[in-house]
Amino acid sequence: MTVTLDIPENIDQILNLRSREEHLDKMSVLRQLLHEGVETYLVHSYSNGKISKDRLAELLDIDIYEVNELLEKYGVRSNISYKRFTRGIELAEKSGKYE
Repeated sequence: MTVTLDIPENIDQILNLRSREEHLDKMSVLRQLLHEGVETYLVHSYSNGKISKDRLAELLDIDIYEVNELLEKYGVRSNISYKRFTRGIELAEKSGKYE
């Protein structure tokens, strides 16, 4: 997808700074910042109960283990209750898939 937008001067200065620090071109830095912003938004949406872990994984195109690492990185605790978690384990064990 191609998008054209005007970058405010202060944001352009930040792009230049990070570009020099990380030895990247400005477009790469802009893509990184966009991804970081999307990641932050989605983690915040998860922590507020607006999306599930599965949806978070789907939108970021990562697996559930990476989602758990991401949530840990942001200091977000799982919003599944202990009772629900243990019930899930019991059901998995009864199904015979995890013996």
